[in-house]
Parts: sequence; C-alpha cells; structure tokens
Amino acid sequence: MIERGQGLRDNHRKENRVIRTNRGIDRRRLLQLTGAASLGLTLPATRFAPTGAQEEITYSREFEGTTLHALMEDLRETTLIEEMLPEFEELTGIKVEFEKVVYPVMHDKLVSQLAAGEGNGTYDFLEVDFYWVYEFARAGWMEDLGPRIEESGGQVTLDRYDPAVLQIGSEVDGNTYYLPMYVYPMGLLYRTDLFESDEFKAQYKEISGSDLVMPTSVEEYVAMISAAQQVDPGNLYGAAMQGMQGDPIVMEFCNYLYSVGGDFFTEDLSAPAINDELGVQAVQLYVDAINNGAQPGAANADLNDTGALWRQGKALTSVSYLFLLSDGETLEDSEVQGKGSVTTMPGGTGLTGSWSWGIPVSSPNPGAAWEYLKWVESPDVAMRRALGGGVAAQIAPYDNPEYAAQFPWMAQVKDLIATGKGLPGVTKQAQLVEIMGRHLSDAVTGGSSAQDAMDAAAEELKELL
Repeated sequence: MIERGQGLRDNHRKENRVIRTNRGIDRRRLLQLTGAASLGLTLPATRFAPTGAQEEITYSREFEGTTLHALMEDLRETTLIEEMLPEFEELTGIKVEFEKVVYPVMHDKLVSQLAAGEGNGTYDFLEVDFYWVYEFARAGWMEDLGPRIEESGGQVTLDRYDPAVLQIGSEVDGNTYYLPMYVYPMGLLYRTDLFESDEFKAQYKEISGSDLVMPTSVEEYVAMISAAQQVDPGNLYGAAMQGMQGDPIVMEFCNYLYSVGGDFFTEDLSAPAINDELGVQAVQLYVDAINNGAQPGAANADLNDTGALWRQGKALTSVSYLFLLSDGETLEDSEVQGKGSVTTMPGGTGLTGSWSWGIPVSSPNPGAAWEYLKWVESPDVAMRRALGGGVAAQIAPYDNPEYAAQFPWMAQVKDLIATGKGLPGVTKQAQLVEIMGRHLSDAVTGGSSAQDAMDAAAEELKELL
C-alpha cells in the first residue's frame, strides 16, 4: 500500500550507516474511519527526488539485535509504518514489533506499564494521544527528549512541525517530551456543488432573505444552516452534527467555543472560564445549531452517523474531521464524490487533535527507541507516510505538489493546523471531556439553560486545576 524501499545493502553491518534524506521531504481512534484506509494506494518503489537542502541522518548499529515493543492503535497509520519496518531493521539491526489494539484499551494498558519503574516496562516507545500528553509527562513517566534532540546535531529538528502542532502534542511545561506523529484537525466541511448551484442559492435566498455565502462567524454559520434546513426539509440538513454525550459532543463543541473567542479556563489556568459570556454564548449557539440546523437525532449521533449522512449527500455542511471529507471523496458508496471541500471554522479557530511519539522512563531500551524515533520522523519516512494516505504532522508534505494532487482535500489542512487549538493544558483532560460532555448534553436536551449548565460544569472543572 505504500512505497516499499529497494532495500539498503548490508555491506557495513558492524558500522554506523549514514543516509541522505531531503529536508524538504521532510487522530486517535477516529482515524480508524479515515478514507485513507480505503484508498488502496500503491506508491512506486522509488525514492522521492530531492527538492531542497540535504541533511545527513546517522543511524547507529550499537543496538543491533534489540527488539523494540510498542502498543499501537490498529489503524491505517500503524499499517503504513509497519510495512516500512524492514527498512529500519536493515539500517540499524533493530527489530520492531507492534502490539496492535483498539483505542479504548490503550490507556489502561499503557498506565500499568508506565508505572512499573525505570527500565521495567514492556513498551520501549509510545504512541500518545493528545488526551494523555500532560498526564503522562507530569506523572514523571516520560523522558524529556530535549537533550536527545540537541545532541542529534540537527538530525531531529522541531522546525519540521508547525508551532501549533508542537503546542498541542509535544511540549509540556516548557519541555519537549514528545515528537508529533500525525494530526487530525477539524474544520468546516461544505458542499461546493450546492454553494455553486444557482437553483439552490435562489431557494436559499427566498427563505433567508440573504445570499448564500461562506459565513465568517459562528453566529453567521448557525443562521446559515438554520435557513438551509428549510430548503428541502427531510432530504437536506444544514449540518451533519454529532451531539452524543462524551467525546463526540465535546470535540464538535470545541470549534464553536474557540471560534467565538472562548475557552474552558482562563489563560493562566487559574479558574474555569466556560461559564463566562463567551462560553455561554458558544453553548447557546451550539444548542441552536443542533436544534434548528441539524438532522433529527443529532443529539445522540456520533461520528459514524455524521459520516453516513455526509456520504449520502444529506448535509450542506459539517463541522468535523478532515477524513470525513476524505471518505466522501473516495468511498464507493459516497454520493458526494467531487462535491466536498473544507475551510477553517467560521471565526477562525477549530480543534486539532494529535498523536505523538514518546519514550517512557520505563523503557527497557531507550537508546534503541530513540533510533526508531529518528527514523520514523525523518523527513523521507514522514513524506512517504503522508503519500500513503496519512494526515501529516510535518509541514513539508503540504508543500509537496504530489501530496496535493493525490489528496486535493489536504490543500486546506495547513491552515487548519496553523489556526487550530488542542485541549487546555490541565493534567486530566479525559475528565474534562467527561465533565463537559454531561453538561453540554444537559443543555442540548433542555435539562438546563446554557448558563446553568456551564455554571455546573465550571464547579466541577475547578477540581482539575
């Protein structure tokens, strides 16, 4: 499915190997649903032509014969890397074995090993969800990678990544504990065919009294989908929304909150801010959207539901993940192939999630694990992962014409990432999602007003500071 390297000859098995890579060549469980998994790509078994300055990356054979173990989510990105592992073994003599599992079991399996003590764990390196970045680092379970990066002499550099990506999934309290692995940004998906249809635009204007144009604020967006809901009732909805309590509603709501200028906490993380004017405004807008502009049952819908609705051509828009668009453009059952696009969230700031690489203090083989991180995040390997269908964490793939030609919907991702935010830097982010999920659902179902729901949420969020 991805480029298989020609294989480097093992002429110098007992000495360090220097290879030249191109500096310019340089999602969490949800990516199990990604269209990239369905693309069936076959990349040519050739190296990509250099397009910029060269750098040398040296891989040590000091750890030859070592077998590294890692717990990995069973999704497309894992498969892309797994198919390239023989190349890493040939370069270093280090074998890598992935234990592939589904997302819900990962956290508990990792924590039991991370708490085992220095060198006593099972896993040599980690794949870390952005939910766990602060928790693992602040528990003292993760190695600070800063010294290794500095000692690499430029072989590993953070300028390969957008600063927003580093902030979301790499840096904790001023230290670099992780290297970004891949991202899963959210934005505004929309139907280009309907936005360009004279008939649809005329019907929309008759109902709304205004032209159908791309909204520039969350208020304008909610008004737009509420009007669009009335154009073809029952057949086309203003938005495909995922309001199920827990992760779905909170991830979607973050886009509303961030784009009105609100946040969960004050900037210095000294107090909750979710119940201030902006927070309550975001909740009320979200409630209005789900009640007036979304499909029936949206309050109990998850990503599977919104994805199906989008592919059936029954939604004008969706505030969702990029791969929802990818599915619509590539899956055979899609009714919207060639009809979708994506832009930044009206108001300018959406949610970006990420996965990152890290080395736990409990790693039995941290030196060999660093060799793996150097390799998997080398510009060449990162580029090949992207061209295999991954949503790149590094900047370079988005500037590669081949990437843009192969996945046209990726063209806007650079902006989504640059303007995106993650969850606030509290240690227990999973608890934040659980708390917010309950109170947002209460507001959506009418159990509480937006203000009362967020006042109640704020009281519980205090315990996370």
